[in-house]
Amino acid sequence: MGTSLVIALVMLVIMSLGAIGLVRSIDTSLMVASNLAFRESAVLASDAGTETAISWLSPLVMTSTLFTNQSTSGYYASVPDGLDISGMDGEHARVAIDWDDTKCAGSSAAICQQPAQALATNDAGNSVRYIIHRLCRAAGSPDNAANSCLMYGTNKPSNLKKSQISYGAANNFTSTASVYYRVTVRVHGPRNTSVFTQTLIHF
Repeated sequence: MGTSLVIALVMLVIMSLGAIGLVRSIDTSLMVASNLAFRESAVLASDAGTETAISWLSPLVMTSTLFTNQSTSGYYASVPDGLDISGMDGEHARVAIDWDDTKCAGSSAAICQQPAQALATNDAGNSVRYIIHRLCRAAGSPDNAANSCLMYGTNKPSNLKKSQISYGAANNFTSTASVYYRVTVRVHGPRNTSVFTQTLIHF
């Protein structure tokens, strides 16, 4: 009788521990699933930042305005060396981005760049900000021999007939090139969710 009681108590303890483990496993799974949901929501919200940046850039592409920094609009005419977009490597970065309007507090970076103003917080609680870098080594015209820019080139055929082969055929192609711009978007959402996305754009 006594032995049966001891065995029953041991089994009860084992079953209780198993139940506790199962509950903890379910809680962990729910937490992981909710974190993934918040992250996915933040990634989707980043599209708004990219679209706003494109809308700002579009009317200025053919002007000299983009040859110089427009820091109040979150635009920089060159990409600096040692740029830290996330703020996670502040001790070693030369250039930091002031995502939280703290003047890059906590970072030892010598230069603090300002992103564009945050968009209106969406219904999911995500705050979106972006910064634009022209992919050039320096400000100024991309045609300047002293500058170096990442360019997108296209060849446009003009008045070229099908199967035409002649010495003058090469002259029927006109070359155009446009500068690449990189849009970096940070989304800050519920539960301290932070997501960064980058998009390369040319016009």
